[in-house]
Amino acid sequence: MGKVFVVGDKYTVSLFRMVGTEGDFIDDPYNLPDIISKLKKREDIDLILITKDMYEPIRGKIDPLIADQRKPLITIIPSPFSESKPLDVRKMIMKALGFG
Repeated sequence: MGKVFVVGDKYTVSLFRMVGTEGDFIDDPYNLPDIISKLKKREDIDLILITKDMYEPIRGKIDPLIADQRKPLITIIPSPFSESKPLDVRKMIMKALGFG
């Protein structure tokens, strides 16, 4: 069973670490593509969670990394600092299974 890794603001990463998830907090979203490239090389990670506030400023650079993925699955999650809307969990599951 693979690990979950979260990348985002200090608050969100700290909360995920409290439940046993690995993570790195970053201040500059422009470091995110390099971090994702390094994490994709790790065999033990199955899921990478990126906070929306880190994703939004460099969406154009991250989308190709997300589109060209097999393992690990990369998904965007809301943070306490981002505007959120209801998640369509069914759509997320279908996408993870390759149907979306």
